[in-house]
This record gives sequence, C-alpha cells and structure tokens, in this order.
Amino acid sequence: MGIRYEKDTILNWINEMGKFLRLVVGLWEGFDKSQNPVDIETGYRDFFKQERSDLLQLNEDELKQFADRLEPEQLRPLALLFLYDGLINKEVQLLQRAKLLLEYQAAKTGNFSFEDFEHLATIDRYLK
Repeated sequence: MGIRYEKDTILNWINEMGKFLRLVVGLWEGFDKSQNPVDIETGYRDFFKQERSDLLQLNEDELKQFADRLEPEQLRPLALLFLYDGLINKEVQLLQRAKLLLEYQAAKTGNFSFEDFEHLATIDRYLK
C-alpha cells in the first residue's frame, strides 16, 4: 500500500512540475503574450522546498549532494528550471548549474536523451 502511495505522489509531482515548466517555457518562447507572468522563484519553493537564492549559493559539490537527496525523477526538472530561469533572466550561473545537473544526471543514470543534448547545446551557445 505504501509503495503505491509513494508512486502516485511522485507521479502527481511530475505532472504538476510539468505544467509549471510548460508555463516557464511558454514565457521564454513568448507563445502567449497574454499569459500572466510566471513567478519562477515559486517553482524552487513549491517543487524543491528551497529558495532560489539558497540553491545559487551552493557550490558544485553541494549542488550534487542536494540532487542526490531528490527522487531520480526530480533531477532533470530541476536542471530545466535552472535552464529556463537562466535564459529568461540572462544569468550565466543558472545556465552553468543546468549544465552541471544535466551532465550529472546522464552520468549517474547512464541515460541521455537527444532533447538533453539540445539543451546542452543551447547552454553552450549562451555561455560563449
């Protein structure tokens, strides 16, 4: 019974995070100009129980340790939140964190998607 509850909880989390990321991506890509502004900082608070500023203060090793405390399914959404937050706010540090987490997830799981490859290419374009 407990396993099903935990599975449903992470699936609900993934669905809600997906909705939030779609709003953030829409803000970045400018699909809907009538869309209410998205408060990106609430994504860090609501989905990762951390303030954005606290995550920015972590060094690379501390960020990896934080990532290790997350469910495996939460790592990529955090990287994508960093990515689009960095693109929208033109913050290099966020892009670097997104790159670190995408590469860390690929190394940790042994999985890598073409979509992540494209995300890394986007990050590299903005970091140069």
